[in-house]
Amino acid sequence: METFEYKTVTVDCKDVERSQDALTAQLNRWGKEGWELTSSLTLPYLGSSQYSLVGLAHRVTLIFKRLNQPGEAAQA
Repeated sequence: METFEYKTVTVDCKDVERSQDALTAQLNRWGKEGWELTSSLTLPYLGSSQYSLVGLAHRVTLIFKRLNQPGEAAQA
């Protein structure tokens, strides 16, 4: 039976705006390790933004999965 392991990563959108190339490079590294981006959730929160010191900003949670190798147990 195929089993999967999952990874979640939360990214602040203001950081992505400043460094899209760095995010792309990291996503490519994870892809080479077998991680597949399966979903993303955008959540507003109160924090700093490019328009004000305190305001509505967004965080994105990226959800990845990859196939466990035969005989490999899922990590808790």
